[in-house]
Formats: sequence, C-alpha cells, structure tokens
Amino acid sequence: ILVLVRNPKDAAVSYYHFYNNLPMLPSFASWDEYFADFMNGKLAWGSYFDHLVEWNKYIDNERIMTISYEELKEDPILGMKKIASFFGFSLSEEDFSRIAKKTSFKAMKEKS
Repeated sequence: ILVLVRNPKDAAVSYYHFYNNLPMLPSFASWDEYFADFMNGKLAWGSYFDHLVEWNKYIDNERIMTISYEELKEDPILGMKKIASFFGFSLSEEDFSRIAKKTSFKAMKEKS
C-alpha cells in the first residue's frame, strides 16, 4: 500500500480551492468559515487529522510505504524511484523522465 500524505497547512489550502470549485459541494463564503470546518473535520471527507492518525498506526508496517507530496514535488524522479523500488517495478531512466513529465501539475491540468 502506498500512502501519500501532505503538510496539513498545504492540504487545507488546496482542499479549500478544490471544495469551492466542485459544483456538487457547498461553497464557503470565507477562508475563516472553511478553516473552522477543516479543523473540526466537518468537510465531506471528514477530518484530515483523523486520516493521518489512522495511517500512523501502520507506520512500521513493511507492506505500507508512506511518502509526502512535498517529497515528490521536490524531486519527482527520486520519489518515483523509491515507489518503484517498494513495489518491485523495474523502470528505465527514460521511463522515469516520461512519467515525471506526464504527471506534472501542468500536464495534468492541461489534460483535465
């Protein structure tokens, strides 16, 4: 299992924009209104902190790999190499470069 975690501050900001741009969810009039619900786990997917606490129980499980969004963003290829190694995938340097290009935020936004 691969668990991707994100700095809660960055997750809150990203989730705020996601939440307000998804027509099927209610929009928030202000950041303060949203942030109170985020901190209290009153959003559609529950508490981000409860989510992190649950996965933290498995931090030493050798069948579960945790990696941060920030780590992948800082060095996508190194992060992919760690993931590939964890799952036993054999990829070439060209594969990693191709995947990095196609999974960049810019590339995915253009394809969305």
